[in-house]
Amino acid sequence: MNDPHVKALHYRVIVGENVDYNNVPPVSESTDEFELSIDGKTAIFEIKKHYSTVDEAKAIVNEYLRAWDILIGLEHDPDDLRLVFDHADIIDRLPQKTEENVVNLQAHVSGHVTVSGNVTLHVSRRRYPSFPKNFIASLDAETTYLRYKAYRQNREKLTSMAYMCLTILEASAGDRKKVAKQYCVDYSVLDTLGKLCSTKGDSTEARKFPRNGIFTPLSQKEKEWIVSVIRMLIRREGEYAHSPRAKFKQLTVKDFPSITT
Repeated sequence: MNDPHVKALHYRVIVGENVDYNNVPPVSESTDEFELSIDGKTAIFEIKKHYSTVDEAKAIVNEYLRAWDILIGLEHDPDDLRLVFDHADIIDRLPQKTEENVVNLQAHVSGHVTVSGNVTLHVSRRRYPSFPKNFIASLDAETTYLRYKAYRQNREKLTSMAYMCLTILEASAGDRKKVAKQYCVDYSVLDTLGKLCSTKGDSTEARKFPRNGIFTPLSQKEKEWIVSVIRMLIRREGEYAHSPRAKFKQLTVKDFPSITT
């Protein structure tokens, strides 16, 4: 080709086990870089800017998919929906008369390993997870999400996951009080999270052995509260990384499920 131009990238939609998006209508999304259309089986990214190679165009799309992967896992389940690259449409902006002006390139990527549990309940989704707007997959957001994903896939205990996520925030901001200020979260929420992760848990998940030798298991409401807080903190990390000067809504105890019985 004299002047190759990537016109579109085509992806296959892969859904998780016991999940379907059969009843979700096709949707579209527009960014500065591409127009996205997804219909449950295929996703097409029509590229707006000029890229002469597939790898250049994929780099832009991959950054978007990294962010969307986090939101998919937070709103639905990790690996609930994935996009796997299939092929690209490339045109020659200066074709010779003897050449075809459209070429399809086939490219394949290895699939992700999915850890399956014992859940057999089938879920029919009613909507796609939110597209990443004002959200990016920052290093902190990705790191904390990977720990959350490990918990959801039964590869890590709730208390260790949540405490690690909290300490990642503290290391990034400076300390817990600075986390509260930077991410607009009431200090009491962070303090409660730290106490639950440090002082509670049965013999299989407690982070510390109790001084009196008696473990205090987390209640179901406490577990649900911790998960809700962690999900919100991961989302706020990506939002802050996208717009550090934005005015975020203050997160208070009222934004999370009741922790009391």
